[in-house]
Amino acid sequence: MSVTTPSAAEVLNSAQNLLSSHAELINRVRESQRHNRRQLRTLPSPPLDLLKLPLISSPAPSPLPSPPSSPLLAPRPKPPRPDLPPAKRARLARYSNYVPEEETIRNDYSQRYVDGGEWSQNFVLGAEPERRFEEYPKQQRLLNLKKESVDTHATPSSYLPIQRLSLLHPNKFDVILLDPPFSSSFSWEELQELPIPTLAADPSFIFMWVGSGAGEGLERGREVLAKWGYRRCEDVVWVKTNVNSNRGPGTDPPTTSLLTRTKQHCLMGIKGTVRRSTDSWFVHCNVDTDVIIWEGDPADPTRKPPEMYTLIENFCLGTRRLEVFGRARSSLRRGWVTVLAEGEQERVPELTRDRASCIPDGTRPWEKDGWDEATKDLASIGGGKCVVPNTQEIETLRPKSPVRSGVMPGGGGVSGGVGMGVSGGVGVSTGAVRTGRPNIPQNQGQNQMMVSPMMGIGMGGMGMGVGMPVEMSGWPGMGMNMNMAGMGMGMPMGMPMGMPMIGMNMDGTAGAPFHSSGQGAMGQLGLGAMWMGGENPEGAVWEGAMGDGMMLNGMGMGNVGMGGMMGGMNQWNQGGYEGYQ
Repeated sequence: MSVTTPSAAEVLNSAQNLLSSHAELINRVRESQRHNRRQLRTLPSPPLDLLKLPLISSPAPSPLPSPPSSPLLAPRPKPPRPDLPPAKRARLARYSNYVPEEETIRNDYSQRYVDGGEWSQNFVLGAEPERRFEEYPKQQRLLNLKKESVDTHATPSSYLPIQRLSLLHPNKFDVILLDPPFSSSFSWEELQELPIPTLAADPSFIFMWVGSGAGEGLERGREVLAKWGYRRCEDVVWVKTNVNSNRGPGTDPPTTSLLTRTKQHCLMGIKGTVRRSTDSWFVHCNVDTDVIIWEGDPADPTRKPPEMYTLIENFCLGTRRLEVFGRARSSLRRGWVTVLAEGEQERVPELTRDRASCIPDGTRPWEKDGWDEATKDLASIGGGKCVVPNTQEIETLRPKSPVRSGVMPGGGGVSGGVGMGVSGGVGVSTGAVRTGRPNIPQNQGQNQMMVSPMMGIGMGGMGMGVGMPVEMSGWPGMGMNMNMAGMGMGMPMGMPMGMPMIGMNMDGTAGAPFHSSGQGAMGQLGLGAMWMGGENPEGAVWEGAMGDGMMLNGMGMGNVGMGGMMGGMNQWNQGGYEGYQ
């Protein structure tokens, strides 16, 4: 009886099939474990010992061989420079990148990375928060004031384990910060099942760390935010330095990344509607930047920059702040409710006894009634809202949107005109003439209406003027006082003969009724140039009645002569100013 020896191809094929079957078995077991764990977490007293057990693991991929270290480049000999003065010769001998002709020391950061593994961000000046605004005293004063205000209006630090996250319902939070512990035992599917939508206020913000961007973090993070009801609006980046941890090139652990990973992304999402220009009670924009430069924590490589807390507190004035997957050693903070990751709650008592730890005084387990009472007390200080109260000095110092050249904050412009006559009563009416809805963002489709002021010296036999304040409050948050002055017999072009002319002066400021800056007078004749229209045709107030940007010129005639005007225009039809006031 002969025995057939299998060929090498058959052996490889059989081994490949066996490995595929084994991988499918591992995947089925892992999914079954995850399903069972989700059911265990829903129990009133989940078995923590079972939940801490790791999932069945798959074999780690074979590590790629580390690239060889770059050879150290021998310094090139420097030619003698007897033509230089002694000071420049000394600098040339000391600094290899010194250029005497430019009187500067060149830094080739790319070569530094090739030769020594130093990242270029290591050399950013003033990257530390305490040194960032040394040359900007107003900004430094603003940050100090906001820090004092946040510390004063903050609830005591409180915490609870991740297994009790559902107990926070029905409380709402203005800001939620997450640093998901992705591993073989925690996936994106489990993350999106968290009850974040039930904990988010309207409006509110979310900040979620999603990794370096080399994997699927950015895409999956956006998907999760969308399922939770958030719109991604910003992206904060942590740029890592390696001043202390650098060991030279080729010593980093092998990765599958195409580029050296030196940053982490934090997606920012918004729920509800928040406008920069009208909701300064809730947000203060432009206080910080979206780039954080920090070395990292050698004791906890997964720890994120502590500056993130300050960035959130400076931006959002909401006092109800929640962090999910926090750490006992670094996440507990006044004004925050911290949901600790698995196994972190047991470390809190030990760290509390350690005087050198960073746990704030008064830290306690979260308790609903106590937290509700504390937030209500803060809301009474904030005028009924759970926000950090603003002060006049902070309001003056905080950055605001720049005013476009020639455009008034209320959405209007200023122009003037002069008319002259020969006989009859003489009257003068001056004043900034503009109407417009102040502090309305341009994306709301509201047009602006501006009426040119005029100075008229008219002719006519009337010789009298009447000032009449007229209240108009058709738009919310705004009133209008309109002085009608100098009624005289005349004729605007396009109107019947003998119709009386009216001179109008209008002015105002945001958030308050309009007050006339002009004075009514006698014998006013003529109608100044009028500009109606805005920059947003969609939903425009005046669309259909008058064309966008239509100019109307009127001229009034007295009994004996004529009063005209010549109006100058100041950035007309530039649209409303999105004031951050």
